[in-house]
Amino acid sequence: MNHTGPAGLPDAALLPAEAREWLSRPSAARIATVWQDGGRNAYPADLDVAKRVLEVFPRQADAAAINREHGQLTARELVDRGIGQFLDLGCGYPLLGHISEPGLRTELDEIVHDASPLARVVHVDLDRGAVAHSRAMRTADAGSHGPVVLSGDILDTAHLLDAVQDLGRLVLKRPIGVFLHDVLPWAVDDDQVLAAMACLRQWLPVGSVLSITHSSPELAGGWLAEAQRVMRQAGIPYRPRPRSFIAGLFGDWPDLDGGPLRLVPTAQHHDEHSRRSGPSATSAAYAGVAVKPLAGESR
Repeated sequence: MNHTGPAGLPDAALLPAEAREWLSRPSAARIATVWQDGGRNAYPADLDVAKRVLEVFPRQADAAAINREHGQLTARELVDRGIGQFLDLGCGYPLLGHISEPGLRTELDEIVHDASPLARVVHVDLDRGAVAHSRAMRTADAGSHGPVVLSGDILDTAHLLDAVQDLGRLVLKRPIGVFLHDVLPWAVDDDQVLAAMACLRQWLPVGSVLSITHSSPELAGGWLAEAQRVMRQAGIPYRPRPRSFIAGLFGDWPDLDGGPLRLVPTAQHHDEHSRRSGPSATSAAYAGVAVKPLAGESR
């Protein structure tokens, strides 16, 4: 079978030897697309790992769909609340309508610009293929309001945020909506993750919103442990974490609606609007959305 990879990228056989070798190894960013589009845009190495994960955790595709819908609903809510600039950390490969009925917006920048054409969006990913594909697929104008895709490491937070600031797209005097959806489990060093989030929270302006989803063994139990084992065998680090650790990623920021942080299974975060529901084990992750308070207003 001739795999062409994610739509818009060439057949691996046509690429230089170095690129072919890179594509022969599974990628977390590419594997994530398999769970969302059924493998239509997968290279063989990614498809193999994704299928083996589904064998031990059949709900993984549903969990990915829940996570994606949560991001869409959260983006619309933040635009409605007046947020006009966004930082999408760990953006992955864009699907841009490949998994949705015609006319339905799927990506963060699509949703945001549909509601607010002047909003600014910066996408970031460490995976070089995801960055290249994102740049190729996003054809918005190159003016000051078009989406930008940046290569960067979330764990090298200070350097990354300097690069974001140097772009000049985001204004640090106004609130920024930051998305970290199904990203941090792929970073396995707890201390590094906590330090990265502390640096990010300090950098963000008052009124900024931090939206995180993170897988947890408390929700999916042994199924998630088996999926973790499969990915580890494929050389892909993956670390689901307990709810208490995930809550710490938000520091002392209050919930978007005020009061203590609401950290619940992802499918339950937009109960009244979500088209997807199911037991907590299907979400396999917690979701929280918090806002940076004025000095002295932290809970």
